[in-house]
Amino acid sequence: MSELASIEKVVFLESVVLFSYCTADELVRIEAIAEERRFDPGEVVYRANEHADALYCVVSGEISIEESDGKRHTAGPTAPFGVAEILSGRLRRGTATAAQETLLLAIGGEDFFDLLSNNIEIVKSLFRIMLDGRSRLAGI
Repeated sequence: MSELASIEKVVFLESVVLFSYCTADELVRIEAIAEERRFDPGEVVYRANEHADALYCVVSGEISIEESDGKRHTAGPTAPFGVAEILSGRLRRGTATAAQETLLLAIGGEDFFDLLSNNIEIVKSLFRIMLDGRSRLAGI
């Protein structure tokens, strides 16, 4: 997997439901703080009870998430995950592991909040997506 160009990241972020109300300019700002991370099958992205330091979007591949209560779910291409812990400030509620070779965009929590503090339009976009019923905050 080769490194994504900035425009490819912006186009990808546009397809992520979490950012679906963002304008192109806002997506460019988000892209600027997004970092590519690659994982081999079986490699852990994060573990339960760790401090949440980033939210993630699956570019390609698949992530298996096992919650502390034993529930399992997967996140595939365009799916965001680890969002609820970033927004709530809580520890990770589960362990996320690459089910196959996976490329993620990671958005650091501190960078994300810095971006939000200076861009009210992005905050409004996030509220719209959370309120319109297309996502359940607990699931992301």
